[in-house]
Amino acid sequence: MRKKLLKKLIAPMQAVLLQRGLCPACTRRLDDLRNRDPRPNGTVRVQCECGRIFVYDNVTESYRRANIEEA
Repeated sequence: MRKKLLKKLIAPMQAVLLQRGLCPACTRRLDDLRNRDPRPNGTVRVQCECGRIFVYDNVTESYRRANIEEA
């Protein structure tokens, strides 16, 4: 029960950080990271220095957390 409540509180804050181009874990700018891997489908795989992996979509110009297949 407490886990669900905690997730409901944290999820909106994490979404705002991703919209601003910041890593939700360490708040580093994702645009400034060097570990970028362009993909054939028009997305870019970005790995933060804290180890989390994100996908940048060039069409929507937004970041999202990578799926298991994309990692």
